Parts: sequence; C-alpha cells; structure tokens
Amino acid sequence: MKNIYKYNTPIKGLLIAKLILGISLLSFFGYLFKNEIYPDIWTFAGPLLSLALIINGLTSSSISEINVHSTQNMIEIVKESLYSTKTKKINFQSLKSELKSENAKKLFTLIIKLRLIISENDKEVEELNSNLFSLNNAKLTKLHSNLKELRNNN
Repeated sequence: MKNIYKYNTPIKGLLIAKLILGISLLSFFGYLFKNEIYPDIWTFAGPLLSLALIINGLTSSSISEINVHSTQNMIEIVKESLYSTKTKKINFQSLKSELKSENAKKLFTLIIKLRLIISENDKEVEELNSNLFSLNNAKLTKLHSNLKELRNNN
C-alpha cells in the first residue's frame, strides 16, 4: 500500500472549530437580540452565518487520504467526517481523473483555482478543490499525474 495523497490538517479538528465558532456567533447574536440591539444588516446575516457554520460542521466530509493497492489494482479513497470514516475502492481500469480550472481563461487572475475530479466508469465519485489561496495546486497536479500514470500503466 502506497500513500499518494494526504491532507495534513486534522479534518475533525476543523469541523469542531466550525461548530464552536457557529455556536459562539449564535449565542452572541442571541445576546444582542435579547437586549434589543439590532446591528443593521447583521440582524439577519449573523444568525444565518452561524447556522451555516453549525450545519456545515455537522454534515460536511472531506478526503483525508488516497492510497494505492498495487497488488489488488485498486486505489482507496478515505473520506472523513465528524462522525465516521468511509472508504471507497476504485479499480485502475475504471479510474479516470480530470484536472479542471475554474478561472484560467480570465485575463487578470492572480490565483488559479483547480478542481480534480475522480471518476469511476465516467461517473463522478469524488472532487478535490483548491484551498483558499490555492496553496495546494501543486499537490493536486501531482495527484492528477499519479492517477493518470496508474491508469496508463495498467
């Protein structure tokens, strides 16, 4: 088994941080409303933002690692959420990866956003996106080349 992709930040820690931030924002705006303080546009946007953070922290999941099982001719995608860890195995012959750019055709872009789509039999299985300042673009392009190499060698 060989690891070709690893997300370095602890995913469960990020989800717990979203929950804590959402709960603290919701309690802050609850305190404001209890004391009849209405902060203009934040009257509606603040509670909605905090609810979005709470729901996102409870329901979202992310790919934590991708491993290659060369003896079984499969890759294993490990997806982690707050409550569970799921694995998906894809055969090399049915594996397809595409690297797409969302804003590469625009003239004045400083940061290029990439999307790596992993498909099985032309059905999209997983998608990896660039992070906030596209710091993981090199990692995504390397993963794409590794996946293409695996498919072409088998």
